[in-house]
Amino acid sequence: MKLEGQVALVTGGSRGIGLAIARALGAEGARIAIASRTPRELDAARALLESEHVEVLARATDVAHFDEVKTLVDEVERRWGRVDVLVNNAGVNGAIGRVDECDPAEWRLAFEVNVFGTMHACRAVLPGMRARRSGKIVNLAGGGVGGPGVAPRVSAYAASKAAVVQLTESLARELVEDGIQVNAVAPGAVVTEMTAAIVAAGPEKAGRELYERTRKQRESGGEPPDLAAKLVVWLASAASGALSGKMLSAKWDQVEAIDIPAANRSSLFAMRRIDGQLFDQVRTGPKAG
Repeated sequence: MKLEGQVALVTGGSRGIGLAIARALGAEGARIAIASRTPRELDAARALLESEHVEVLARATDVAHFDEVKTLVDEVERRWGRVDVLVNNAGVNGAIGRVDECDPAEWRLAFEVNVFGTMHACRAVLPGMRARRSGKIVNLAGGGVGGPGVAPRVSAYAASKAAVVQLTESLARELVEDGIQVNAVAPGAVVTEMTAAIVAAGPEKAGRELYERTRKQRESGGEPPDLAAKLVVWLASAASGALSGKMLSAKWDQVEAIDIPAANRSSLFAMRRIDGQLFDQVRTGPKAG
């Protein structure tokens, strides 16, 4: 098994994509810690994982609060000695609707959970990873980050997930000398509680375009969460080598074909990718500025 004896922590691991990731990591031999804000869902997820012969720790945690995240990581390290793999999956939509009509507190919530929650978990596990000079961190980028897929009327979610990708790139460079890899996963159009919230908001609030797109996605079943789970396993395992600072698509990227050293030297799979090149990597044409 690819992760035999390793310890993985999955935030937002009690349902949906997070639970699929926890199950996939557990199937590869990892001991699994899962966290969410809902004890009832955590209990059900723990029971499912235990039925699949996975060693599990489940703790109710609000990732928006660093003290709760630190308590969670301390508990995992007391029980199993370390965290080898961190998957930052916990996330919320935040405000849905026109930005000038949104409740600023709801808009801010997306950053408190999606961005600060990711930072909090990274900050909590990094002392141990640095001491061991190894570790894998995988952040969930969300759907539609960059390009024409960016949806209107979910500006809080879109902006927060773009911030997560930039955090991924920055942390990867910060941690390269510590032997720690940080990458992000775009899971595709997976049917989740968040897509249900968009449909529930209705076309007037969510906008006709996003509402119809999301409604059709839910009716069709969307992308299976197992695609994201498979990619997370690859990134968590030795197979991904030193690949770091990249955003990979669970649906479109053929990871087995990636030239890892070449990818690390270029803007391939980075948020600023323009035909695989940064502006200063273009050898022809006029220079900007």
